[in-house]
Amino acid sequence: MKIIVLGADKGLGKILSEMLASRGHRVAAGYVTLPEDEQKEENILRLQMDVTDEEQLLFAVNTIREKMGRADAVVDVAGVLLPSDRTGSLLTESIADIRKHMDVNAIGLVAAFRTIYPIMNKGSRFYAVTSEGGSFTLAGTLFPAYSVSKTAANKFVQVLRLTVSDVDLIAVHPGRMNTEMGRTTAQIEPEESAIGFCNLIEGVTPVNSMEHWFIDYLGRPMPV
Repeated sequence: MKIIVLGADKGLGKILSEMLASRGHRVAAGYVTLPEDEQKEENILRLQMDVTDEEQLLFAVNTIREKMGRADAVVDVAGVLLPSDRTGSLLTESIADIRKHMDVNAIGLVAAFRTIYPIMNKGSRFYAVTSEGGSFTLAGTLFPAYSVSKTAANKFVQVLRLTVSDVDLIAVHPGRMNTEMGRTTAQIEPEESAIGFCNLIEGVTPVNSMEHWFIDYLGRPMPV
């Protein structure tokens, strides 16, 4: 399969890109900042794909089209959780930081999908990595701006699902991972989540998105 992974700089995105390539898939790995010691791997095409930069996204997509062709799946892992959101509230956190969460985690999802959509195969699937924090049911004040941005991301997925009919979109909670972003609440290692995503992409874990378009990395329905 030909798969695009955005947010490959570190954490889940990096591990997933490498795991998919090791399984024989061709991967276009999108970075905010390309590694200085860029490695040449047969199955990985490394590109700058900052989801807040539409021109950069468009250039990368044109490169993917030329070098890989059309995509069978896309995983948008790109996201931020700023330090101020770990300790502040919506009353104290700067508007600039709140806006940054929305720009990357929500609007960035739309920008990525709109740019990549023209090179997705019919019947392919776009996996938007959101969060349990984006659920109205699982309410709380932890990571407030991040959670609100993920709620917006989930709504964007829902609306986009009704906007296009030839590709599928689902929102996926990746689990509470032991990464730089999620270490304080971690329950699993990112490798476990990456295996779950591989199983989703490869069809080992079946998903009926008409019934459940918000799931976790094991394919289990998440509350909206």
